[in-house]
Amino acid sequence: MNKLLTRREAEYLKVAFDLSSEKTSVGSLDIANRLGVSCASASEALKRLSEKGMIIREPWRGIRLTDLGLKEVSRIIRNHRIFETYVYRLLSVSLDEACECARRVELHLSDKIVDSMCRILGHPKRCPHNKNIPAGVLCCVELR
Repeated sequence: MNKLLTRREAEYLKVAFDLSSEKTSVGSLDIANRLGVSCASASEALKRLSEKGMIIREPWRGIRLTDLGLKEVSRIIRNHRIFETYVYRLLSVSLDEACECARRVELHLSDKIVDSMCRILGHPKRCPHNKNIPAGVLCCVELR
């Protein structure tokens, strides 16, 4: 992707994704409340995500993720959950520490590395938090 997300923008994108699975309309106030920031801060971050083509802002209706936004958030979530599972299972790191470490590196992992970890783990479908792991573009396709 040529329009790299900042750590903070990725957090907003993940929250928007989570909230959109919980309710039909997601507004900047919903996101601000979830992240514990002001509505103005959330609105500014959402404006940047809109400029990067990740979301569409619809006045009085909220936001929705674009195909690009959905693809990117799925990649970030997959990176996080595969890395977290790998570190937790194979390195015997506590779940809290594995999750925190995954949060720090999720934006920087290549698909090749994540797919390799996924193969080593036997293509897990769920992370240690029992959340679904999105399938990789090339990895897991024949299994799902």
